[in-house]
Amino acid sequence: MQRHIKILLVFLVASQIHAQRLYRFNDHGKTATKAFDLIDTKLNLSFNFEDQTVNGEAWLTLTPYFKSTKKIQLDAKKMNIYEVKNKNTELKFYNSGTKLNIEFPRMYTKNDTITIYIKYRGNPNQIQNHGGVAITDNKGLYFINPRGVDTTKPVQVWTQGEPEQNSVWFPTIDKPNQKSTQEISLTVPSKFVTLSNGSLVSQQENENGTRTDVWKQILPHAPYLFFVGIGEFAVIKQVWRGKEVNFYVEPSYKETAQELFKNTTEMLSYFSKITGVEYPWDKYSQMIVRDYVSGAMENTGAVIHAEQAMLSDGELMERNTWEPTIAHELFHHWFGDLVTTESWANITVNESFANYSEYLWLHHKYGPDRAEEHMQKTRSQYLNPSALKENYEKHLVRYNYSKKDDVFDVVSYNKGGMILHLLRNYLGDNVFFKGLQLYLEKNKFKAAEAQQLRLAFEEVGGEDLVWFFSQWYYSNGHPRLKVSYENDYISQKVKVKISQSGKEFDFPLAIKVYEEETSQEYKVFVDRKEKIFEFPFKKAPKLIKINSDHVLLAEIIEPDLSNKQLVFQYRKSDHYVDKIESLELLKNHQDEKNVFKLFQEAMNDSYETIQSYALEHIDLSGSFAKKSTIKKIVKLSESDNPNVKAAAISTLGKLVDSKFLPIYIEGIKHNSPKVKGNSLLSMYYVDKVSAEEYAAGLSAEIKDYIYVPLLKIYLEQKKPEQVNFVAKYLLTGMYMVSDDTLMKSFKSAFDWVASTDDKEAIVTLVDDFVEKGLRYRKYNFNYTCIEMLRKIIVIQKTLNHKHKNAIVAILEQGIEQLAVE
Repeated sequence: MQRHIKILLVFLVASQIHAQRLYRFNDHGKTATKAFDLIDTKLNLSFNFEDQTVNGEAWLTLTPYFKSTKKIQLDAKKMNIYEVKNKNTELKFYNSGTKLNIEFPRMYTKNDTITIYIKYRGNPNQIQNHGGVAITDNKGLYFINPRGVDTTKPVQVWTQGEPEQNSVWFPTIDKPNQKSTQEISLTVPSKFVTLSNGSLVSQQENENGTRTDVWKQILPHAPYLFFVGIGEFAVIKQVWRGKEVNFYVEPSYKETAQELFKNTTEMLSYFSKITGVEYPWDKYSQMIVRDYVSGAMENTGAVIHAEQAMLSDGELMERNTWEPTIAHELFHHWFGDLVTTESWANITVNESFANYSEYLWLHHKYGPDRAEEHMQKTRSQYLNPSALKENYEKHLVRYNYSKKDDVFDVVSYNKGGMILHLLRNYLGDNVFFKGLQLYLEKNKFKAAEAQQLRLAFEEVGGEDLVWFFSQWYYSNGHPRLKVSYENDYISQKVKVKISQSGKEFDFPLAIKVYEEETSQEYKVFVDRKEKIFEFPFKKAPKLIKINSDHVLLAEIIEPDLSNKQLVFQYRKSDHYVDKIESLELLKNHQDEKNVFKLFQEAMNDSYETIQSYALEHIDLSGSFAKKSTIKKIVKLSESDNPNVKAAAISTLGKLVDSKFLPIYIEGIKHNSPKVKGNSLLSMYYVDKVSAEEYAAGLSAEIKDYIYVPLLKIYLEQKKPEQVNFVAKYLLTGMYMVSDDTLMKSFKSAFDWVASTDDKEAIVTLVDDFVEKGLRYRKYNFNYTCIEMLRKIIVIQKTLNHKHKNAIVAILEQGIEQLAVE
């Protein structure tokens, strides 16, 4: 968890030399040098929907930072620059295509303030795509269905500025260590609603069927946080402490959106309380858009969400899975918007806090089980074996990245959030949250780096934390531990040996010793390669848990637990991770009576995820299964909790007994996609005809909600009319589902889909391959997709049907789109 308080000066010197070496090797991680301070930005914008460009006028107010100068360089990507002036004086300029270089008629000093006028056109479609994993495109400004020809999508315009793409639609100093107030005037067709940062200060109807909206923000923020959103949105209005809290959604989603965003005002209160800093901005709006290039973005007071946020009523009934994202983007308004990373190398000071806010909110609102379940997913994504080596090598504060997008990853986000969790548990809540308050208050409306965070914690708590930050922020990796135990019956002590392999870390650690009826948790500190701790016992311990609070981020190898110990762990531990681990490791051992009884017991666990897991994995084919067990499952199929209900119905379906058909018929009517889908699949096992008739009558929207059970049916039937639906999910099924049986079914169905003569199905397949291949091309997934498409071409060329040549052409076009550097 942490490095050593006894850290040597030589190590600090070596760390500084290493950082300098990284700077010389790779210049990307440097904080941008300030030649000017950007003070205010005023924009006058109108939009050309036909050619997808923006006409703009910009007034930039700046002052030289320190050195006197006669020139300035602005970021202006792929713009046509028509005019540059200072007051009435035309200025000489040179437009390189990415930079706008301007010469002044005289020398300006740091005591001067300059306003530059620029008339320009922005051309976002001229930007070459070099997006990353978190943000998949870099055009900055996006026109969605601009000519309105796609009847399935609304017409929208929206922006995405992070990391430095807002300079596609307005000239600026596009660096995170700049802060500017702003005024944006938007002239749009009158039917459209607009959203930007700050307050809507005026609206004026124009004679040509347009309207001009003026948005003004008087508090400074970074240029990448500027935002414009335009479209036909319904606006849901709320008020929190006198400030507007609005939600912009497609009109058809208005009623459901109130449920999706219902906890926003409570989040505002909670985050204001724990940070000690009242939400500082003049409003809080959230907008859901189509075809967004990321998940969501914390534009100041004007958050944007991807369309995946539009969960249905039934999905929200199960769980608002978008709620952590809502919390994440809101917490950025303190960590990211109020205090901004001064360089992308320090992006973790933005993203780690936003990541950790998800845990904080879930714990506050729903309790420890929900929060620890979420933290376990966060941990698993970072410790994913397929990327662990790469993740291990990366520093949290990272100066040697190849491009800015690379730092938006599970290290900056997930690991960063878990490191904050470690630090909070080490410092205690009082010091941790007072430290956050001090950091925010000292650096508000400024840019900062991780060192300022360290200094804030040190000032509040009085303890030197160089040891912690040097190993967790300015170095890489995490502890790799091997654990062994030995009982000393003479001294009545258990000896716990902790050995580190690879890099040596210093960290606090929780160790819990369980006896038959009692348990004691000890907080220890590991500060060497190998350390032995001794703990007293009255009776020989039944179980020793290392990292018992699951706070330490580490890989831990310890003696395997027996089935008896795993049963004991489930019953004695109150931690979600221990309980779900017990069930996962015991699910294939239900031929033992005590294990089967545990699954019976877990079906009534107080937490829905554990309860559902036990229901889905209980083995009813064994000799210990009784009618009373099935009776309990039938009873749980009547649960008000849709997740528990769905799990019970799925388990009943495995019995292939027609007497449960009334349960499935009733379940199909349920609003929950899980309940509906599991009911349909269970019905299919006992009444194929009725299930097929029902599935055929489902709307396309409902089919997408319950695609997993439908695919299980379709992959068994393999009817020609089903191939388009299967093609849509072929890639997901082969690589991205957690259901091993379904994954195998998809792999076996590859030839069926690959040999179709249905052009529409191939178009569906290629569109999905291109979208997912490019999204994950950092992991070379685009090449995986290319290989699959080539295999389909080989199969198609062996066939004899009238669409063969057209299908091959579609596949080849997909390969071209995926073959990007």
